[in-house]
Amino acid sequence: MPRRFRIPPPPPGLPRRYRVWYVAFAAIATAVVASLPACPMLDSAGRPIWRVETVHDGDTVTCVDETGKQRRIRLLGIDAPEFNQPYGRESRTALDRKLAAGRVRVEGDAIDQHGRLLGVLWIEERDINREMVAEGHAWVFGGFSPDPDLVSAESAARGQRRGLWAEPHPVSPGAWRSEHPPHR
Repeated sequence: MPRRFRIPPPPPGLPRRYRVWYVAFAAIATAVVASLPACPMLDSAGRPIWRVETVHDGDTVTCVDETGKQRRIRLLGIDAPEFNQPYGRESRTALDRKLAAGRVRVEGDAIDQHGRLLGVLWIEERDINREMVAEGHAWVFGGFSPDPDLVSAESAARGQRRGLWAEPHPVSPGAWRSEHPPHR
């Protein structure tokens, strides 16, 4: 996505005869700066940092990568309540607060059936996917072989009745989706 720049107004007190030249020079300078590639941001270990654009729910975000391309990311290994499901809004809010600084490192290169990048979000050395499970904002997405670290984090959250585990009978997002199919 190209960066947008505005031509700055002429400085106050600039004589009228120089204003046309000022606007022409400012337009050329703005066009040159706008055409330059954005400098990628790097963390302390030299890994690329992405900018968080939108938090859709507790397990899906849109980020802008180091090349300036928007990427929708599904947090790998977790399944958060759907937005309209009980505890869905709380889960989204929790992820939004974690990503409030707006910068993350994304690890992962697989693509799911909906075209989303499957990834683990990191802020410095914090595994955000794991934090969402450990605080009771998401389930472990079972799949073929769930991450043992995520499984132990979920067990601890269940045992301490954190987040969605405070409910007497929380419904998994998969079960909720089958009971509430999307309206087409």
